[in-house]
Amino acid sequence: MTTAPLFSIIVPTYNRASLIGATLKTLLAQNTKLLYEIIIVDDGSTDNTEAVVAPYLSDQVHYYKKENAERAAARNYGAAKAKGQWLNFFDSDDWALENHISEAAQLIETHQTLEWFHLAYAWADKKGQAFKKVNHFEGVTLNALMHKGNPLSCNGVFINRAIFLKHQFIEDRALSASEDYELWCRLAARYPLYYSNNISSYVIDHEERSVRTINGEKLIQRLELFLHYVQQDATNRTYYKEKINDIKMDAYSYIALHLVNVPKYKLKAIKYLVKAFSSQWRVITTKRFFAIIKNEIIKW
Repeated sequence: MTTAPLFSIIVPTYNRASLIGATLKTLLAQNTKLLYEIIIVDDGSTDNTEAVVAPYLSDQVHYYKKENAERAAARNYGAAKAKGQWLNFFDSDDWALENHISEAAQLIETHQTLEWFHLAYAWADKKGQAFKKVNHFEGVTLNALMHKGNPLSCNGVFINRAIFLKHQFIEDRALSASEDYELWCRLAARYPLYYSNNISSYVIDHEERSVRTINGEKLIQRLELFLHYVQQDATNRTYYKEKINDIKMDAYSYIALHLVNVPKYKLKAIKYLVKAFSSQWRVITTKRFFAIIKNEIIKW
């Protein structure tokens, strides 16, 4: 009888043939003897992703190709195939450090009872040189940060499979790119979020990252939809209470920040900055506010 893996690393991918090989190499180079599986979910790629991943396939590495339905659906699909007790959703253009699995195992051993947790990460260039570390968290859990904007890397989040099957990613195409933060808000309203400040993965900064190709109208639709889902959840409303306004402020100011550099969206940028202020006046104390004002005045 085959022993079930402790971890299932789910890697959703779409047209990342030039990048996914490096990701898989790092996921396979772990400094642990613990059993873990890697589940690649190809979300309808039209490039040669299948050929690139073929040499990596084994009893440990599995590949599934499905019709394109965006990353939330791909992650949920991978979770349905997973055999591990713990699920980790790893982006196909990022790198795991060799301690990714062992650090997760150490946190599980330390806390014994966990529903989900987060491992620290860093931003790195394409040569693997880290230039921004996100490992400055304080306190017992990260729950108190979740209304202030998304502090988590998807690569660093591990969720108990039984918990995830109750709380999955929302498979709404228009929500894509905010589906992770929506789930984190939902989970944080229900379970403590423990963490480690030991960095175990790199988010690789490259030209093809989705954040570099934002469409203004889709950005607005996505974040308005994100706020809709956050506010319609009864547990969220009970847990966050007036802090929902901080979540709204962050979303509206994020829209303004990304629209202000595009001439045709200047007026909409002002509109969403006003909405951010109306949600929470403290937006005027943030660095984002001053960046928006600077770009609004200088680049008008």
